[in-house]
Amino acid sequence: MPKIAVHMHLFYTQQLNDLLSRLQNMDGTPYDLYVTICEDNDETIKKIRQIKPQAKIWQVPNLGYDVGPFIDFLHHINLDNYDYILKIHTKRTHSSNYCYFNKRRFDVRTWREMLLDAIISKPAISEALNLLAKDSKIGMLGSSFVLTNEKKALHNLEKDIEAEMRKIGLETPDDKHFIAGTMFWVRSKLLKPFLAYNIHNFEPSSANTHDETLAHVLERMFGIAITAQGYKIKGICYKKFLFNRFMVNFQRFIFQKKVTHRGKTLIKICKIPVYCRKENI
Repeated sequence: MPKIAVHMHLFYTQQLNDLLSRLQNMDGTPYDLYVTICEDNDETIKKIRQIKPQAKIWQVPNLGYDVGPFIDFLHHINLDNYDYILKIHTKRTHSSNYCYFNKRRFDVRTWREMLLDAIISKPAISEALNLLAKDSKIGMLGSSFVLTNEKKALHNLEKDIEAEMRKIGLETPDDKHFIAGTMFWVRSKLLKPFLAYNIHNFEPSSANTHDETLAHVLERMFGIAITAQGYKIKGICYKKFLFNRFMVNFQRFIFQKKVTHRGKTLIKICKIPVYCRKENI
């Protein structure tokens, strides 16, 4: 029986019940639960312990989104004591923003569902453990929808990625696939290079910053480091999310509001620009 550690970072506490419900899909599969929280809350801790009485829970500063707390978790365990690690976290769902990976557009709520469905639904857990047991060269598993190496997803971060890869003693491979959203199964030993970081290396988390921080660099590096160590990443999915894709494209055709890279707020109705304003920067 493999030894499994689950790390859950809880920032949006309103999503706790949903994540705990999904964790119940792990029933019958022994695992240790580690939970990082940004705000100490007795009710939150009580709910977690009702599901997993032996869960280890501690408060962390709000640095590096979910990545900084994950690095902190790595320093709280002995990686040699585990075969696999399952990484999950809460994710913002109330934004009107879209994600776009592998020529598919989704809203951020669907992005979250895709990430979780691929790793912690009942069939996903069984398949993940079977795949990892049967193929020793699979290093990471996650949603095939957001397993990507698109230039747009790497854009301005490539130099930073190369510099940080050198810092942890790995050569940057040509294949730069990663799981956008950082929810995955991974062989624990492959995370040892990331012990070079600690949570205080990361910038304060901000809802207004969507890229180009150290956390975003490591989001890419978690996947890239798997390839660099001679392993592969396997994309899996169960739900197809076809209706979600249709609705996003339809809604975006009817009404679209976005802030461009140049700081302009742009509104389009039926793809026709009707408003544009330069934001104060």
